[in-house]
Amino acid sequence: MKKSPVLAIWISWFITAVNLIVGKYAIAYINAALFLFLSCAVATLCFLPHIHKVNGWKFLFGKKLIWKNLALGTLGTALPMTCMMIALNYTTPTNAAILNQFEIVYSLILAWILLKEKPSVQQLLGSALVVAGVTLLLWQAGFSVQLKGDLMVIGSLWMFQLSHIFAKKLPREMDPALIAVVRAMFALPALFLLIIYVVCTQGIIFTPAPTLWWALAFTAVINYFIGNIFWYYAIRNMALGKATAIILSYPVMTFILSALLGVDKVTTFKVLGLILALLGAYIVTGIVKTQGETKR
Repeated sequence: MKKSPVLAIWISWFITAVNLIVGKYAIAYINAALFLFLSCAVATLCFLPHIHKVNGWKFLFGKKLIWKNLALGTLGTALPMTCMMIALNYTTPTNAAILNQFEIVYSLILAWILLKEKPSVQQLLGSALVVAGVTLLLWQAGFSVQLKGDLMVIGSLWMFQLSHIFAKKLPREMDPALIAVVRAMFALPALFLLIIYVVCTQGIIFTPAPTLWWALAFTAVINYFIGNIFWYYAIRNMALGKATAIILSYPVMTFILSALLGVDKVTTFKVLGLILALLGAYIVTGIVKTQGETKR
């Protein structure tokens, strides 16, 4: 049965919103790198039947693709998500979700440096709003440990942008599931090296508990397996502008769920930061204009 791209993007939206909250619950029981390694390993196992069915090994381990796949897995999952989970020791899921909008600023900077694309006035205005929203959160954090977590989130986002460059270089023949495989399978080498580093410097944290098991199950099966398939299916089968317009709003759901669960507190700074960051993100990507043209 053919899936609806609109339904797929909304499912991906919800999973993305919940993912940071799940990470917040898990981080007390396990090292970030170990948690992500186990999650990606289980997700990879879930993908094996599909890889075999479509003979996807040639796309995964072909001489011309393996290094791109490693770059995508390392920069798109292993390193930034490890930083993100460590940051959740200090900051909240809502802060992390809002701060993720700063990736758009990195996008403009890298496009300017690597592609010589000068940002437009509209993009600069939107970037200023994103920065304003982020600044409100940093201002509220002051010099508390939350500031450390917030800065870790901001400092890791440039890696996602570089991973997008490698993702665009993958063959169009790769179906959404195979691209999702790359994000999980090829994160494993870098995560393994990070685990060795953790063992040598800090020691392993692993406390078996029901919370940890359901967090691992969600991250592996729901996020990295099902969620990524739906995301790549959606952007392959609907206008990227529409998909981006929907996914950009996920911090709102993270905020609502996090507040209801008592993980986050509703503050004026947080609400204003959320509004400014989301408005800026929409302006930078041109979504507001695109949606207006679509309605007409």
